[in-house]
Amino acid sequence: MDKKFRYEQIVGKIEDLILQLQLKPGDKIPSVRTVCRELKVSLSTAVQAYSILEARGLVFSKPGSGYYVNSKAGNRLPAIKEQTFIPIPSSVEINTMATEMVKNPRKYGLLNFSSLAPASDFLPVTQINKAMQSSVREHAGSNFQYPFLEGHPRLLKQISLHTFEWQHSLSQNEILVTNGCMEAINLCLDLVAKPGDIIAVECPTYAGILQCLETKNLKAVGIGVDPVNGLNLDDLEKALDTYTIAACVFSPACNNPLGCSMPEDGKIRLVRMLGERNIPLIEDDALGEIFFGAVRPMPAKAYDEHKNVLYCSSFSKSLAPGYRIGYVSAGRYHTEIEQLKFAANISTNAILQDSIARYLESGNYNQHLRKLRIAAQTQILKYRNSISEFFPAATRISVPTGGYSLWIELPGGIDALELQQLAIQQRIAFCPGHVFSTSKNFHHYIRINCGLLWSHKIEHALHKLGDLVTLLERNSGKEAADLRKSTNAFS
Repeated sequence: MDKKFRYEQIVGKIEDLILQLQLKPGDKIPSVRTVCRELKVSLSTAVQAYSILEARGLVFSKPGSGYYVNSKAGNRLPAIKEQTFIPIPSSVEINTMATEMVKNPRKYGLLNFSSLAPASDFLPVTQINKAMQSSVREHAGSNFQYPFLEGHPRLLKQISLHTFEWQHSLSQNEILVTNGCMEAINLCLDLVAKPGDIIAVECPTYAGILQCLETKNLKAVGIGVDPVNGLNLDDLEKALDTYTIAACVFSPACNNPLGCSMPEDGKIRLVRMLGERNIPLIEDDALGEIFFGAVRPMPAKAYDEHKNVLYCSSFSKSLAPGYRIGYVSAGRYHTEIEQLKFAANISTNAILQDSIARYLESGNYNQHLRKLRIAAQTQILKYRNSISEFFPAATRISVPTGGYSLWIELPGGIDALELQQLAIQQRIAFCPGHVFSTSKNFHHYIRINCGLLWSHKIEHALHKLGDLVTLLERNSGKEAADLRKSTNAFS
C-alpha cells in the first residue's frame, strides 16, 4: 500500500468521524503517535495527514497539547461545480456601496464586523513603538528629508530575507515599498491595463479589487473559487480561450472572503498557464502570512520562472494596519512600476518603514506570526461556533484555512442588504455579499470579520444578528420591514 494512499486513508477516517458528529468542536482527536501505532504507518505519513486536515480547516493544533476538532462540518459551504458556461465580462459598480459600508461603523457607532484587520491585542504594539522611538532618536535630521523612491534599504533587506526559502526568492533591487498593498495593486493595474480592458478576478473576490477596476473603467470577468481548493483553473482556462484578458488579479493563498488557498501544484499550473500566454498575474498576498497550517504556503511568485507575476503584499494584516506599509515585486515590469510610483507620490513614509524594519531585525517576527496564526484560528473557531448556534440551521459557513473572515450563506435566499439595514439599527456592521462580485450570485451572503477580540459583547452581537436572520427567514421580510419602520433611528 503506497504512502499516498495511507495518508489519504487517515484523512478520510478522521473526516468521517467529524461528519458523523461523533466528534464535536473542541474535542480532541487521536494523537499523531496513536495513529502511527494503531494504523501502523510512519510518523511522516501521519504528520502529512494531519497537515492536510489542518489545511482544510477541520482540525487545529495546540502546541504541546495535540489536535482538536475545529468546527462543525455539517454546515460547511459546498464545493463549487465546474461552470458549463463562460461568464460575461461586466462593468463594476460597487464603489458607492463599498464606501458607505466603510463609513457606517464610525457614522453610527456600530460594532464593526466589516473591516478585515486583527485587534491591537494580537499585535506587537510595544515592540514596534520602541522601534519607532529608536528610529526617531537616531535619524532625527534625515527623517525630515524625502526617503528613497524604492524604499528604506533596511526594510528592503528584511523583506528580501523573508523570501529566502522561496524557489525564486526576491532580491532587494526587485522590491518597491508602497502605501499598503492596495497602492501596489493600483500601480500594477495602471501599468498593464487601459480603460475598457478585461481583468480576470476571483468570484467572490475582495471588494477593494473591484473598486480599483471601477475607478479605472476596467471590466471584470469572475472565475469561480472553491471553498477548499481555491481558484478553478479549468474555468480560468476557458475564459482565457474566450476573451482577450489584459491581466489577472488573484489571491492564491488565503482568498478574501473565503479564506481558502490553492494547493501548490495549482499555483504552479496557474503561473505556467499565464506565463505561457504572456498575461500578467497580479498576486494579492496581503493575507498569505495568516495561514493556519504548520507551514506557510508559498505564494505563486515563488514559482515565477517567467517574471510574469506582479507580487503585492503588506504588513497591514500581520503587524500594523495603520502604518500602511506594503510592497510590490513586479518581475519584468519593475522599472515601469517604479516610474509610476514616483509620479503618483514620490515615496512612502520613511519613519514607518524604518520602524517596521527595526522590528523585523529583532528576530521576533516569526515567533509573533506563529502566535498570531493561533490567535486568528482560535477567533475563527469561536465566531464560527457561535454563528452555528445562533443562526438558522440552514446557514452555511466557510471553513477558512487562513485569514480573519467567515463567508456565510444565508438561508432561504435572504437579501444581505435587507439584513444589513436591520443590523445597522441594532448597531452591528458587516459586509454584504453584493460588494464581492459583479454577479448577483452572492446577494444572500455576508462576510464577518473575526479579528475583533472575542468577548461577551461579540457573542451578544452575533446572537442578535442570528435573531435577525431567523426573523427574515420565517417572515419573508414582512415582519422585518415592520421592525425596520418601528426602529428607524439611523435613516
